[in-house]
Amino acid sequence: MATIIGETGGRAVAGRGVARRVLGRMLTAREERARQTVKAYLLGLDDATLATFGYDRKALEDAGQGRFPL
Repeated sequence: MATIIGETGGRAVAGRGVARRVLGRMLTAREERARQTVKAYLLGLDDATLATFGYDRKALEDAGQGRFPL
């Protein structure tokens, strides 16, 4: 965020530049790590518990393959 000089209220505008890109990439990486942790926990549950929560083991395993399936 940056403050516009000359404004009486000190209006804030979104910053454009390196800091914004770095913050966006950092948030994306943290979200991806959180998804991996949740998927790992879910795969540790038995099939009956997964079905109770509306998940399918095959779908979770396929989702955990990554971006480049072999």
